[in-house]
Order: sequence, then C-alpha cells, then structure tokens
Amino acid sequence: MGKDGTKSRDITVPYDRLVQDAGSTADFSDAQQNNIDAGIAGRNQEIRQNLPVNGSYRNDAHHVSSMGGEEPEPTSAEQEQLFADYRDEERKDSVEETSVTSEGMDRDKRNGNRNVNNRAIGRGVTFSRKLILANVLINGLMFGVAGYITYHCFNKAMVLFSWHPTFMSIGYLILMSQAVLTMSGSNYFTHRCNHRTKVFIHWLLQALAGILITIASVCIFLNKIRLGKPHFQTLHGIFGLVTVCFTLASIGGGVTTKYAFQLRHYISPIYSKLAHGFAGTAAYLLAITTISLGVYSRWFQEDNDANVRLTLLIAIVTIALYVVIAPIANVMLRINTAMRSML
Repeated sequence: MGKDGTKSRDITVPYDRLVQDAGSTADFSDAQQNNIDAGIAGRNQEIRQNLPVNGSYRNDAHHVSSMGGEEPEPTSAEQEQLFADYRDEERKDSVEETSVTSEGMDRDKRNGNRNVNNRAIGRGVTFSRKLILANVLINGLMFGVAGYITYHCFNKAMVLFSWHPTFMSIGYLILMSQAVLTMSGSNYFTHRCNHRTKVFIHWLLQALAGILITIASVCIFLNKIRLGKPHFQTLHGIFGLVTVCFTLASIGGGVTTKYAFQLRHYISPIYSKLAHGFAGTAAYLLAITTISLGVYSRWFQEDNDANVRLTLLIAIVTIALYVVIAPIANVMLRINTAMRSML
C-alpha cells in the first residue's frame, strides 16, 4: 500500500523519420503523408497521453488501483495501437460531419438556384406579356397614323406632293421608330436577338428610312419649283429642314459608331456614340414635331375636323414617348461617362 508508483515515460512516436528516410523522389509522397500524420500526432499529444488503459487514465500522475495495487505500465506498441484507433475514430467522425454538411449545402444551393430560376422565369413571362401589349398598341398607332395620312394623300388624286407626306410618315413613324426600338430592346420581334443582329436590323431599317426621307424631300422640293412657290416659308417647312439636317448628322454618327474601333485614333468611341445618340434622338423628336405641324397644316385641315387632328396628335405623341424614353436615358448615361473620362 505504501509503495509509490513510477511516473509514466513520455513516448515520442518517430513519424518524422519517414521523411528523413525518403531518399528518392518516388518516396517523397509517402514521406509527406507520414509527415502530416506526425503533425497530427504532435498536435494531439495531450489526447494520446490521456488515453484509457485497462479502465484507468494516465495524466503524468501516480496510478493506483481500486485495491491499492499498482497498474502495469502500458507498452509502446499498446499506446500506438490505442492512439491509432482514437485517430481513426476522430477522422471517421470528421468525414461524416463534412459529408452531411456538404450534402446540406448542396441541397440548399440547388433549392436556392431553383427558386432563383423560377423567379426569373416568372419575371420573363411578365415582361414578355407587357412587351407584347405595349408593342401591339404602339405598332397599331404607328401603322394607323401612317396609314391614315397615306389614305388622305391619295384620296382625291395622285400628284407629286402625295409622296411627300406618305414617305415622311412611313420613314419616321414606322421605320425609324422600329429601328430605335430595336436597339433599345423594346421591340418584341428583336428583343431576344444578339447585339450583332440588332445592329444589322437597325442599320437596315435606318437605311430604308433614309431612302424614303430623301425621296420625300426631293418630291416636296420639286413640287415647290413646279408650282412656283417659295421654300421654307411655314413653320412646318422650317422644322422639316432642321429635321433633315439632324437626320443627316445622325446617319454620319451612325457610320462613325459602326466603325468606332477603326476610327479610334481620330475620335474616341464614347464621343462617336454620344454624337450619334444625341443627333438621332434630336432628329426623331424634330420629325415628330414636324409631322404634328403637318397634321395642323392648311392642307390637312381642309378634309379633317378638330377631333380627327387631336386624335392623330395624341397618337403621335404616345408613339414618341414610348420610343424616345430609352434613347434619352442612354444619352444621359453616355454624357455622364464622357464627363467622368474628361475629369
């Protein structure tokens, strides 16, 4: 009973010897793995010292049995086996916990992606329906106004002047409006196209509009000469001249914008886009104003009362508001970008 027990000896596991014995490159991976195990052994040295041995624990203290006898000192092989079993259990629990956590995170991620996709699909359906309704209304107004003006031009007789209002209304109200809506993404037939296709359609519609506008300008000029009347005497005529000038500037800005990369040494692409957007928006607004003045001209008042003219004016203004909202926003954004680049 009075006999003191001996202190347990600290046993160092020789894991780092494997690295020293790895004399070739082929054995380096095994030595590295064993070195990692040695690090784990060093980090868990306290755990290894407190492992249970035959129903008791060692903590660098004297060990006495319940009957007063001394517990036998465990051998090095037994300690290594116990520590190996403990380490395997710890790794197993860690792997199971990581697997469960990863599975839960993957499931949450899949559910989150599914919810996001569902919301995106819902927004796409809503956006498409609104876009369809808006396009039906705007296209109906475009073709309705242009069609009514064309009918009024050829109702009584087909003369040289008849082609001027017809081609101007078709060129600006239909072709140029559709070209602007194509680039702004508000055209239902082209809003799913890629950027290159939109640019091509924009160019095609603007080219057709430019041809019709040129023909309409030549017709009214020749008609004035034929009748011996002075040019640009009315407010409609003055606005028409300014509109054609801005339209030519917009076409020039469109050319520099299309070849902005090739012309970057002469003009910055941001400035060419800004000039094209500003000139195009101004030309379209001037064209809407000119057409509205034409509706209230003496020629059009002869066969149309005030209610018809007011209805056409409301339709023209509605078309303009729908078309120019996105271009004006883009122009303001490009102005802001240009100002920042200058500063």
